[in-house]
Amino acid sequence: MLGRYIFLIVLILGSFNASAKKLFKINKVVVEGTKRVEPQAILEKVFSKKGIMLDTEILKSDIKKIYEMKYFDLVEAHRRSNSLVFKVKEKSVVSKIVFEGNDEVSDDDINEKIKTKPFNILDVNSIKEDVQIIQKLYEEKGYYLAVINYDLRKNEFGNLDLTFKIQEFDKVRVKKIYFLGNNEVKDDELKPFMQTTEESFFSGMSDSGSFKEFNFQTDIERLKYLYKTKGYLQVNIGNPEVTVSEDKKWIFITIKIQEGPKFSVNDIFYNGELLFTGAELDEKTSLKSGDIYSEEKLRRDIQSLTEMYQDKGYAFANVLRNLQIVPGENKVDINYSFEKGKIAYFGKISIKGNTKTRDKVIRRELRIYEGMMYSGSLLRKSKENVNRLGFFEQNSVIFNTVSPRGKDDILDVEISIKERQTGQISVGAGYSTATKEFFQASIAQNNFMGKGQNLNFNVNHSKQQKSYNLGFTEPYFLDTLWTAGGDIYSNSNGLTTSFSSKKYGADVRVGYPIFEYTRAFLTLRHEYTDLEDVANPTVDVDIENGVAATLKAAIRYDRRNNIFEPTDGYYGSLSFEYAGLYGDQEWLKGIFETRFYQPLTQDKELIFRHRLQMQQLMKTTDRKLPRTEKFSMGGARNMRGYNFEDIGPQVYDKDKITEQTALFNNGGNLSLLSSFELEHPLIKEAGLKWVLFYDVGNVYESAGDIEEGVLRQDYGFGFRWFSPIGVLRFEFAYPIDPEEDKNQDGQKFHFDIGQLF
Repeated sequence: MLGRYIFLIVLILGSFNASAKKLFKINKVVVEGTKRVEPQAILEKVFSKKGIMLDTEILKSDIKKIYEMKYFDLVEAHRRSNSLVFKVKEKSVVSKIVFEGNDEVSDDDINEKIKTKPFNILDVNSIKEDVQIIQKLYEEKGYYLAVINYDLRKNEFGNLDLTFKIQEFDKVRVKKIYFLGNNEVKDDELKPFMQTTEESFFSGMSDSGSFKEFNFQTDIERLKYLYKTKGYLQVNIGNPEVTVSEDKKWIFITIKIQEGPKFSVNDIFYNGELLFTGAELDEKTSLKSGDIYSEEKLRRDIQSLTEMYQDKGYAFANVLRNLQIVPGENKVDINYSFEKGKIAYFGKISIKGNTKTRDKVIRRELRIYEGMMYSGSLLRKSKENVNRLGFFEQNSVIFNTVSPRGKDDILDVEISIKERQTGQISVGAGYSTATKEFFQASIAQNNFMGKGQNLNFNVNHSKQQKSYNLGFTEPYFLDTLWTAGGDIYSNSNGLTTSFSSKKYGADVRVGYPIFEYTRAFLTLRHEYTDLEDVANPTVDVDIENGVAATLKAAIRYDRRNNIFEPTDGYYGSLSFEYAGLYGDQEWLKGIFETRFYQPLTQDKELIFRHRLQMQQLMKTTDRKLPRTEKFSMGGARNMRGYNFEDIGPQVYDKDKITEQTALFNNGGNLSLLSSFELEHPLIKEAGLKWVLFYDVGNVYESAGDIEEGVLRQDYGFGFRWFSPIGVLRFEFAYPIDPEEDKNQDGQKFHFDIGQLF
């Protein structure tokens, strides 16, 4: 039978009793029966050689060694004259691997995981391991009840065809998660902290609600961590009870919890190899005596303390913590013990994975250099800076430190990255009662020629608007810290009801870092404006038309973790633009803007975003302010629940003043806007996310109108696809308390390209 090991010694000439030891002197050793294995490979394994006296112990040992090669089903030893002949029968080969019943998991995905490959020698134990590997793969996909079997059949060539037979069944969904004993921490705090989630409205489009064994086991530890972060050091979470419904489609989970008392911090001690005073160490820790104990704060404190030592060059510093509960009290002492190790230096810094991005683009973001004393904080900042470029996949930037052989005081840094698609070809379209149909497209390269440069060409085309912009930015001009760039643009705008305008011009800009994460910019702009088809009687063509020569000064502070897909950090900017260097226009415009990003969950997938923007247009002479520079709101880029130009001071038809029928948005000199968003992956693998938002803002004639005015509001939801061509936004918005008789109520739909902020 296949797979059965048979040990057989057949001595054709002569017979020997069990006590016999010496057999015969070998004249020759021969191997017969091999097809794929070379006879010489066997001869090299055995002890039997020409000229030695063969005995039973040598023979048994040689047969065992041949079997241990794992290539043979049968090994026989024969005596032919004085020749020793090993006759072997090779194991069958798996010539083909077939998968049956795998509708939800592709052949390629399974082949990547299993060990058995075509033309491998048959190994039944390895095939059984592959069954478990496939089972685990299905569990990871949510098919917890999948059944995997295998079948071996001999084909016409004498080899074997291996078939894995798969019964997938439906995905097992978690119908309900019950907690028992959680008196202090409620269900609505525990459930969001788990990777295992209950069935929801979006479960059919994502993995939410699926039961995965690995995630479930991790969830128990996550819940313990949550409790310890809230001070419950002695929490006990029992083995969960998992019940499967009769139709094997639903799972019900019951988790029993013994919370125990809440602990506070009693005393904090530092001992071991101390390089700092207790006061200096206390400054770096957030967990203080008297505080509720928190495992999360303790983890961050250990990281901060370790970094203090690493910044002194002690790359291998170790900070141990020991918790001691105060007898009879719900208090805990924290003992930090320091092991500093030896001082180390950075060795060779190498980069891999950057097939397009040049090394210097990455190296100029580093705060470490070869030969410098090791610094943990500078190593961390270097990684943050490389991530912030936005040229690489999320979580793909890895800094590994390795000591070369024989140099344990040197740490080479290996930077591994995976490049993302930085070139974008974007297409956007939309419709509203104000703007009608519009089309926009752009070609942008955020890492032009792998040099970190930004090159973009934008087109916006509709019956009412035609705009073109060509821009270029060099972030490190001539390999210095200076930023330089410029734009050439043209814009024909017929979206406003007051007039049609044509603007074209160019600008040049330079920037320089003044503090860490902070840059100052100067922009010089020359622009020509020409108004046509003026319908608003309050618009003065002599004021609007002509040349505007402006100088803009701006300061930007940017601590976002990624420029193009931020999930953490903040951004702030303040700018003033003065028109009047020469030409016809004279005014001053100030803009202040902040953006804030904060993950709200432990897995950092639910992201809170906030944007605040304030703009003001001011006079510098007695000359009237041009309408083309004034502000209005409504549409996909600000107040999403309103149509284009719905918000702003209005000019009314004098003949219908009693009906309050607005003809034109006359623009305002001051605008306020605040937007709030919650964003979470919907189908993570596809880059699809859902978003909830709320906008509030308005446009005023002057600052004095703010107290008397109201703030317009809207809310809505949408979907964002982080596609290879850019971020596509599909949003549905609804105004709150819209103004009467202005056609502002009802749902607004926007399809746009790019992040809103």
